Amino acid sequence: MSSNFKIKPLPYLRIFIAIFLVYNFLGISNFPIYNPKLIIKPLIILVFIGFFGFVFGTLFVRQLHFNIKQNKGVKKNFRIFIFFLITLSFSFAIIIVTHIINGGIIIFMGDKRFTNLPLTNLIIYIGIANTLVYFANGLIENTINKKFILIFIIQSVFILSIGYRAPMIVLIGGATILFFIISNQHQAKVKKIFTFKNVIYFIFGLFIISYIGSYRVSLKYNTRKFFKNINHNYIDEHPVLSPFVSSISAFRYDQQVVGRLIKKTENNHLYGKLLASNAITLLPGSQLGARNIIGQIIDARKIKDGKPWSITPTLQGALFVDGGRVFVFFGFFFLAGFIEYLKKIVMVKKDPFNLTVYALFAMATILLIHTGYYDILIFLFTLVLYIIKFLVYRIKKI
Repeated sequence: MSSNFKIKPLPYLRIFIAIFLVYNFLGISNFPIYNPKLIIKPLIILVFIGFFGFVFGTLFVRQLHFNIKQNKGVKKNFRIFIFFLITLSFSFAIIIVTHIINGGIIIFMGDKRFTNLPLTNLIIYIGIANTLVYFANGLIENTINKKFILIFIIQSVFILSIGYRAPMIVLIGGATILFFIISNQHQAKVKKIFTFKNVIYFIFGLFIISYIGSYRVSLKYNTRKFFKNINHNYIDEHPVLSPFVSSISAFRYDQQVVGRLIKKTENNHLYGKLLASNAITLLPGSQLGARNIIGQIIDARKIKDGKPWSITPTLQGALFVDGGRVFVFFGFFFLAGFIEYLKKIVMVKKDPFNLTVYALFAMATILLIHTGYYDILIFLFTLVLYIIKFLVYRIKKI
């Protein structure tokens, strides 16, 4: 292992709070681009409850001392490469098989993306996780080169073909987090990212992500009718905003969902059933996942198999459904404490596996601002990562 690297803590509290406040207030504020206006007071109250919960949770765990021990065994770099190659190849193969089963490339097939096999998603995320382990190890060993850019591009193309943006965001976001927290002499020379060129790349990335959303809708619906919460006359007057209509609409729709959830569950909370629902879907039968339950609560339309449409409730919305405003505070509190604890682990262990787990959960937690609860898949592929770590560090011969 290179002795010239160090772990630089990510200012996660500031990052999360900034994204959380911007994302929510972009949807809550009654800008002229939105139609109709919202009653914003109950929405703002939930946002600030979550804000204080996350701040206090982070600061509380930051003051605690944990007896975290160093890794046992010796890291074997060749095994990390082999597991990366196997899981990446297998994820590509399962994506191709999924396309064949569905009769075409899923991103071009509208609602077909909702029929993906759970196994496909799990293997995709295992491939992402092992790519990030390989990348983290490259940063630690100072062996980073342009091949990683090619790996990320090819893997992103395969992931996007399934029709979901979240796995690609986790891949690129996780790699970005690792790039910033693993520091060595070589990386210190190239971490000058705040350039005009990279700002253009970032804006272009936002354009692509937003366009994917609009494109999927345009395959089946009239976009002007689909994005009903958008003032399309305002868009016509300001055409520069048109590529971002799907993202802007999502900001607003999230808050519209939260408003409806408050009305529907104010005195009728689920008391943890929503939180448990994603895990229960692993059991035999046709149980509803958390987002389908949200769709059921707000009377969303149904998809072909009869299930309610999958609706993202925001993190504060999901927590409110389960236990009201008190649950919102403690949900944010424990979530922040969990991320802070993971940070303490990587500051001691400094291995590519724990660094990857931290990066994955750090990125996934930011996505919760929009999606609500963790998907059970993140815990499954984290378990797989730790099994691979055991094989890499502790087993002498495979």
